[in-house]
Amino acid sequence: MSGPKKHRAEEDIIFLETESRDDVARALAEAERAIEAVEEKHRRLEEARPAAAVEPAPVPAPRDPPAPDSRIGVLEDQVSRERERAIRAEEDAGRVREALLRKSADFDNLKRRTEKDKADYFRFALAEAFTDILDVVDNFERALQHRGDARGEEFHAGIDMIARQLTETLKKYGVVEVAARDLPFDPNVHEAVVREETSTVAPGTVLEVLQKGYLLSDRLLRPARVRVAASRAVRDAT
Repeated sequence: MSGPKKHRAEEDIIFLETESRDDVARALAEAERAIEAVEEKHRRLEEARPAAAVEPAPVPAPRDPPAPDSRIGVLEDQVSRERERAIRAEEDAGRVREALLRKSADFDNLKRRTEKDKADYFRFALAEAFTDILDVVDNFERALQHRGDARGEEFHAGIDMIARQLTETLKKYGVVEVAARDLPFDPNVHEAVVREETSTVAPGTVLEVLQKGYLLSDRLLRPARVRVAASRAVRDAT
């Protein structure tokens, strides 16, 4: 620094001139700026430096394995047995399922065969009966073909024979005539078509069969249509 200096001995203090003070201030300002620049550069270097790797946490030292628990072995045996039992049960269920499927298929086949046999039965159930009736029809047709050549008595005898043959054929298959003439009127098997007033028989007696009735194995096929005797009192009441 330039400029004269004054020295006071009694205080041992150095005084600077005005120009010297300005120079010192500028020098200090430059020094401060230089220091700030160095600090800024140092700060940037610190920021650019990679972060230090995090040290892994220390691995704890292995502990001594605990003593085996006897109950664990027992539970493992139980689990193993239950697993084997479940496997066997599943196999048994599979066999039962297969057996059921086979039985179901067999049942369906049996059902179809039964329905077919039933349909065939109802279709051909009367085959034998009609075969026997056709024999009667053949005899009747032969009688009609020779009615011109036959004498009256022979023709009537042939017709009576055919009628008996037809009756026997129907009886063979359970078809019988409903008894009616000279019997009391039975609404279960008789159908009154005509009521005739008479005093020769008791009221309600069947006087005449207008159309024969028939039973099939004791079951009514059709009622006999009859003429029934009635008293005068019944007629007047009606």
